[in-house]
Amino acid sequence: MKTTPLLLIIPLLMTAGALAASQDDFNVQTASSRMVKHEDGSRSYFEKTGDGKGMKKTTYNIHNVLVSVTLYKRGPFGELRSCLIFDGQKNELFFVRYGYDSNANLREEQMFDSKSKELVRRFLYTYDDMGNRSKPVCITLVKSTKDIETHAVPTAPEKDPFADDFKKKNK
Repeated sequence: MKTTPLLLIIPLLMTAGALAASQDDFNVQTASSRMVKHEDGSRSYFEKTGDGKGMKKTTYNIHNVLVSVTLYKRGPFGELRSCLIFDGQKNELFFVRYGYDSNANLREEQMFDSKSKELVRRFLYTYDDMGNRSKPVCITLVKSTKDIETHAVPTAPEKDPFADDFKKKNK
């Protein structure tokens, strides 16, 4: 298959445009990526995988140091099914699986140590009458370590970063 020069130029232009944006410009959103600035000044970049069945979250602290990489897998209806969490040096730390009720509401996250395969933490969710998800109840099942404390927050985003309401909220 012959590739025309125009097909090669378009990705280069798209890359140059992304590089020209300042690192604090969090309004940049494409069909396959999102950037979010957190209250503590850290930021996360969400990217869809090429096949659309996954998502990658890369998180940097306020000093622009890579803190973690999370690779998510989605189910047949777009729901998060599991994820792998890596530290800033890309060492695999945790495997997480998600549990849903019959209304497709996230009810639980179970976090396992990747080396020992031991269940180390659970996040449990409830929903109010309006369908709003609660803040999770966190249950730590093992003695805390630096890695467990560093990843003491739920892994499931409150909102899907690729949903329409996410785009409006973060513009």
